[in-house]
Amino acid sequence: MNTGYKIKSELSEAQIEADVASYLGYITPFWSKRFRLISIDEQTTGSDKLFNRFVPIYLQFKVSEGLKPLDFGFNLLRKSGLQKIRAFRRKNDINSDPTLYFKLRDQAPTARDFQHNILKSFHQPPYQYAMYVAPLTLSLDEYNKSLEVSFIDRFLTFNPFFFRNQDIEMAAMKQSLGINPFLRGHISIPPHEIVDTSNHYYSFSRSGGDLAWHSGEKLNDDLRLSNQIKKIFQIAYRNKDVGHNKATYIQFISQYFDSVEKVDNPIDIIEDFSYYLKNTFNIKLLFLHIDD
Repeated sequence: MNTGYKIKSELSEAQIEADVASYLGYITPFWSKRFRLISIDEQTTGSDKLFNRFVPIYLQFKVSEGLKPLDFGFNLLRKSGLQKIRAFRRKNDINSDPTLYFKLRDQAPTARDFQHNILKSFHQPPYQYAMYVAPLTLSLDEYNKSLEVSFIDRFLTFNPFFFRNQDIEMAAMKQSLGINPFLRGHISIPPHEIVDTSNHYYSFSRSGGDLAWHSGEKLNDDLRLSNQIKKIFQIAYRNKDVGHNKATYIQFISQYFDSVEKVDNPIDIIEDFSYYLKNTFNIKLLFLHIDD
């Protein structure tokens, strides 16, 4: 079978997860106690106050693969799988030089549902957010270069609150998350439709735009990770009623996690839920902790 139209990525899902998760943690200003992004399976020991108010963020990291554009003078005899993506983008005159895409994850043998549907049910803005995160490059060298930020920039330019808890609509915010080159180099897509098969794809351009859902739907929004994280911070900053506390979150996860009734300590339950998500669905759980 001719697969010369495919362009393989040089990246791995594990690398993307490690880099993005750690990066989201380190752009949180170390001198600010108001907001902290925390990986629940790594940093919860001895931190009961972290669970007073928080916004859960569920991330599924994907490797973007590439497709060469379909020439306008070439007609496909069979339109199946990846060829459907190329044909759809050509028909709708969507940027395809190249097309980036990823496929939904197959249902795990031990899972009650497709990972995609679990993510979809978790996406409940403004109380919690769920999204796929994928790089807008296929090149390992290009990806690594996006991480090369100077020491000063790490703690000043990209600081969301610039020394104090000021209004994040001010200039400091515009210099931080919204223009952060590493975060801008990823697309972040909230699942928008329930599926009964994993044979679905998201496709997009290297700019993070021109997003399409296959089967056959164009999606219009700025879904770069920089913009998504910026919006989450903005909403959490302005509204004291968004997010969860320990009690409301335990009530929520009891719908998905049978072990809730077997553990007495709420923090242990949340940590166990985080491990369950990672081991069963490969979903990474972060909390945006908000110190009111």
